[in-house]
Amino acid sequence: MTEPGKITDKAAELAAQAAAAAGPLKDKATELAGTAAAAAGPLASQAKDKATELAERAGEIGAKGVSALAESIDKATGGKYSDKISTVTSKIEEKLDPDKRTAAPKLDPDKPAT
Repeated sequence: MTEPGKITDKAAELAAQAAAAAGPLKDKATELAGTAAAAAGPLASQAKDKATELAERAGEIGAKGVSALAESIDKATGGKYSDKISTVTSKIEEKLDPDKRTAAPKLDPDKPAT
């Protein structure tokens, strides 16, 4: 039977060898992580800027679509619900395009939608 002390000594020796071998790998991994972080910074900033731009454009386009839809609904209902449609349209457009805080135009039931 092998003595427990010898097993412990051999395990400690092997652990020391593994730690010595892992040192350079750890250093290289740290170096590569730093390089990746430095490269990702500008890319993340560019992605954020582009996403903000696209979100703003989507809001503007959505607000225009809501306005066109409101005009169509108003025309289809013969202007019967113009005030309600205008109120809802204003609220939706404000959520979609908060920079454009102008009130939605009052719909004229006698004027055909364009």
